[in-house]
Order: sequence, then C-alpha cells, then structure tokens
Amino acid sequence: MSKWSFCKCLCFIALPMFFAVGCSKKSEVKNDNPKGLPSSGGKTLEVLVIVPEQLYKGELKDSIGHCFMKACEGLPQAEPLFDVVQMNPEGFFNSEMLQKHRNIIVIDMKAGNANKLKATVDFKSTPQAYFLFETDNRDSLFALLSRNADKIRNQFYENERKRVYSAFKRLENTDVTRKMKKRFGFWLTVSEELYIAADKSEFMWLRKETKDERLGITICTKPYSGKMLPSQEEIIAMRDSVAKANIPGPAKDSYMGTETRSPFYSQRVSIGGFEAEETRGLWRLFGDWMGGPFVNYCFIDELHGRLVMIDCFVYCPRHPKRDRLMQLEGIAYGLKTVQNE
Repeated sequence: MSKWSFCKCLCFIALPMFFAVGCSKKSEVKNDNPKGLPSSGGKTLEVLVIVPEQLYKGELKDSIGHCFMKACEGLPQAEPLFDVVQMNPEGFFNSEMLQKHRNIIVIDMKAGNANKLKATVDFKSTPQAYFLFETDNRDSLFALLSRNADKIRNQFYENERKRVYSAFKRLENTDVTRKMKKRFGFWLTVSEELYIAADKSEFMWLRKETKDERLGITICTKPYSGKMLPSQEEIIAMRDSVAKANIPGPAKDSYMGTETRSPFYSQRVSIGGFEAEETRGLWRLFGDWMGGPFVNYCFIDELHGRLVMIDCFVYCPRHPKRDRLMQLEGIAYGLKTVQNE
C-alpha cells in the first residue's frame, strides 16, 4: 500500500471547497435567523479591535495579545488562538461591511465614561459578538479585559462553530445524515464533499482529501453502563484501539495512534446536549512518518447505554492547522439527536 493510498484512507474535509461546490440534495433549513440579519463576515478566528492606533500601541496591544493571542493547545507548531486586527474607529464606523464582522471589540476610552462592558449578540449580522468597552482610564480598561477575557473568547469561539454549522447546513449531504441517523440515532451535518469511507456496526469513517489538506472524522460507540466519563488515560486507550483497528498505515503493521510524548489538554464541554470530555493532542503513524493534531469528544449516551467517541484529526504538512481543526470542531458541535433536533 503506497503512502498516497494511505492518504486516501484518512477522512478529510475542506470547508472553503464546500462553500464553492453546489449540492444536489439540500435539506430544509430551520429559520435560525428570525431578525433576517445578513451573515457575518471575517476570516476564521479573526477579531477586529476598534481603537485609535496611538492608544493601541504599547501596554494595550500587549494586554490584548495576552488575552486573545496565546498559543493554541494541542497543535504541532505555535499558532495564536485568534488573529487580532486593530482598526481605527473612523474607518470601522464608516464601513457597513466591517460592522458585519463576526467578532468585534470596540474600545471607547474618554473622560466621564462609566468603566463598563456592553455585550451585544447579533448586532448587525449573525453570528456576531460585539463587545464595547467604555472606560475613562487604562487601568480600568485592563481590569475589564482581564475579568471578561474568558467570556469573550468563549463567545468568539462559539461564533466560529455556528458559522461552520450554518455553512454545512446549507449544503447538507442528506445521504450521510440518513445513514448516520440509522446507524447511531444521532448525526453530524456535513456537505456532499464528505462521504462515508467505512460503515460498521459501531464505527463510521467520513473522509475527504484535497491537494493541500486532509482532515478526518471518525465516530465509534461501545456498550457502557458507567455513570462517570472515562479518565484521560482510558479515552486515549480507546482512541488508539479504534484507530489501530480501522486506520492502517502504508507500511506493513503500521497504524494510526496517539503521540504520547506530547502533552494532552482536556476540559469538559457540552456537545449536542451531552456533557463531554474534550481531549486535544497529537496523533502519529506508528511505523511511518505522518502526523498532526486531533481533538476528541467522548460522552455517555445513557438512553442507549453506550459510550460515544467523535475523533477529529488533521494532516496538513507545511500549512497552519488551527483553522482546519476549527472546521472539524464546528461539525462535531453540530451533533443532533432525535431529542434535540
């Protein structure tokens, strides 16, 4: 089996291609935009900071960077959480297009301000988060930033997931949805560009490959009667077991597994109405040289007495990985069941 053949065995999606490719089978989309707002714009994980350039220099720029440009966890090379773009107020407020950006921070610092933060969701577009800092001095501004950084980051990240879901919903592959619903009783919303590579009793493999990027999603379930989520070690062991059994490498006895020499990053999240353990780290081929980042979601489906694992991974040598992994996260967070449809 050649390395090229193995590359075809990885499951991949490329969001920009999905936007450009038509779809012959579209599902009916619920009206999630009752205000009739236009779709928000901006690059993936981009944040506009509206503040005069002179004020932005120095400490404020450093503080913004500390809050929003820390290195992403679980990537092989350093990439920031967000790309921050500073813009002068005059240019921003004179542009209808810029005011429809997805993630916006406006800083208004002048004497007499009340030192407060105003948050608005879907102000002039959707999804959109608009945060207005009104302060009268730098110290108050820095304190507000520090105190609210987590909330702002989470809202910006949620916007990115919503954008991905909305894009795929418009181009939904109803054949994949139907098969996933029949197989698992839940489904992910994907485009026709993504197809089923393997469909077993407790496992499904979706894949897509482009010239520059190969991204993948696997879904597996197993009977489970426990009330507590497995430990990180147990989740990694399950991930490795599934990958070894289902994703062989090009060389004899080579297979996909988890890179245990790099750190893992875990947190509890809510996905499709389930409490899930999110685990980030690196994967590798044992017996070969391929690898990249992954994000894994593991949750208990008590109604059906099973453990569910959704694993998203990226192979994209010589290119940034952050945005590609974000696309997969958006698909995973779009998990739907009959109960929450």
